[in-house]
Amino acid sequence: MVLYLLKRIAAMVPTLLGITLITFLIINLAPGDPVAAEFQGGASGSGAEASGGGGSDVKNTGDSIKAKRKLLGMMTEDYVVHTWSTAVSAGPEGPVQQGPSDDWGELGAFANALAVSPAGDRVAVGLETGAVVLLDATTGAEQGRLPGHPEAVWALDFSADGARLASADIDGAVKIWELAAALGGAEPVAERGGSGRPVRDLEWLPDGSAVLAAGGDGVIQALSAAELQVLRTYEGHNQGVAAIELSADGRTMWSGGVDRSLREWDLASGEVVRVNEAVPARINDLALSPDGTRLATATDDRLARVISLSDFEGEGVVLAGHYKRVAAVAWSADGSRVVTASTDETVRVWDPQTGEAQAEVEELVGAMYDVELLPTGEVLTAAESWRKVSVFVQYLNWLERIVTLDLGRSFVDDRPVLDKIKAALPITLWLNVIALVIIYVVSIPLGVLAAVKRGTLFDHVSSLILFVLYSVPNFWLATLLIMFFSSKQNWDILPSVGLISDNSENLSFLQYCWDGIKHLILPEIVMVYAGFASLSRYARTSLLETIGEDYIRTARAKGLEESVVIYKHALRNSLITIITLVANLLPAMIGGSVIVEYIFSIQGMGKLGFDAILSRDYPVIMAITTFSAFLTLLGILVSDLLYGVVDPRVSTE
Repeated sequence: MVLYLLKRIAAMVPTLLGITLITFLIINLAPGDPVAAEFQGGASGSGAEASGGGGSDVKNTGDSIKAKRKLLGMMTEDYVVHTWSTAVSAGPEGPVQQGPSDDWGELGAFANALAVSPAGDRVAVGLETGAVVLLDATTGAEQGRLPGHPEAVWALDFSADGARLASADIDGAVKIWELAAALGGAEPVAERGGSGRPVRDLEWLPDGSAVLAAGGDGVIQALSAAELQVLRTYEGHNQGVAAIELSADGRTMWSGGVDRSLREWDLASGEVVRVNEAVPARINDLALSPDGTRLATATDDRLARVISLSDFEGEGVVLAGHYKRVAAVAWSADGSRVVTASTDETVRVWDPQTGEAQAEVEELVGAMYDVELLPTGEVLTAAESWRKVSVFVQYLNWLERIVTLDLGRSFVDDRPVLDKIKAALPITLWLNVIALVIIYVVSIPLGVLAAVKRGTLFDHVSSLILFVLYSVPNFWLATLLIMFFSSKQNWDILPSVGLISDNSENLSFLQYCWDGIKHLILPEIVMVYAGFASLSRYARTSLLETIGEDYIRTARAKGLEESVVIYKHALRNSLITIITLVANLLPAMIGGSVIVEYIFSIQGMGKLGFDAILSRDYPVIMAITTFSAFLTLLGILVSDLLYGVVDPRVSTE
């Protein structure tokens, strides 16, 4: 017996693998994107996160899609810096910049900020974890990490000689590192604690004596390089400053931020020289052209602008094409191109003279936060980047979770799927066990009696009544029962919602039991009536075949009583056919109770599965499908074991 069970269980494994594979392929390889299709406006490819607008709703939708794709194993975080080749090819809708050409680093977290050393040999990357990673600008190899920031690093800048690096985080903490010593494990040479206000940009003075910090309180501070003491403040913005830029000689500063004003400062006097109010949106980044004659801006209105310093108050050349906010902007070394990065997951190359797009990246990898150009012309981006997972790896990951009972989390309420099944399964089992007991207790004696009285009035009348019941749709009968027995217009004597009353905590034990029985009456009627017809017909037909066997005639010839012949000899052997039906009973518990649970608002497996289909809750759908497959195989095993119980001729050996 034990050996037989082990063999059967071993045989179930490849079957389950095949069923899980089919389930996985149906959901993941169906036309369109199974996650993006859930959202209005979603489509295969970029999905709803690539739809226009650029507002918070669009961003939230895109974030939700990515989170759900991650739950399904379709995507995973890609903690790298992307490098984009400057090679441009013709695409169906215009020039396309191929890429990313390479991924740099294994950062361990999303990158927020980038800085390239003046010599172009080193790249600093600020991470959301507060670390700063230094990469070789030629190979992308990691040179070292500078830990210490308690919050995400959003601002970086190298000193003019490339020997020092200034970093700042979202809490306002600023640190200065001597890179030669820091790579050997030394602490920063100067640091200032956080003020609760973010520092979004840093700029070294050309002589290296101080660093300018763009404050979230609208104040720009000049901090001494030695001790980060405040040497001077530049006040004029009435909201947070997000970007600052210095002229090559260090005499002029430009700043922009939340208050939508672009300001030009005389650094020595601290006075505002000119103000540009033609930019109608928050300014996220500034970049001065290599020749120092033009200023590029990245703004929240999905536009970038190239403003001539000779016409500072004008709007300049508008670079229009992004459909979410432009987060960063940079110039090529020769000033012939402007590169912009946006949270719409694209990097675009522009002609600064005409404002025409020269190319855009073909592959979407995540919301862009910063962009830098290497002296070689390659584009670097810091992004909340993701990468697609191959279907094969998706399946292996999902199968591993299934084996460990990690069924994922629901898309609807973010609850673990296993918890939802644990809550719903006992309810469905309770309903179906009661229904099965009633069906078997009534149907088998009814079928036996109809077989014994074959051709009589009882046989004809019972067959007619049972077939009429079998033809009645269960949803229609359920509606009628609710109208007649749970409506105040007729007999309001039986409840039709749930399995217990709302005030059940105030009931005594006997009242609680009676309340539960009343709630079960209508659902159980709907669940059992059709089973009477099918099972009693099986019992009748099987018994009639058995009665015609020679050993039954022999038993009668020996003078045995008819009841002994029928119930001891004929019925036991006719149960083989009925036991075969057991294989379908366990999976039918879920599928057969969908309508009943939904109509009567019973929170069981049937309603859970139906709601999951309506809401495209794929983790729940996949879990229930796999669970149903397991129940099917278990039902077949149980029915095989029962053969040996009712028929001594059948042995597991």
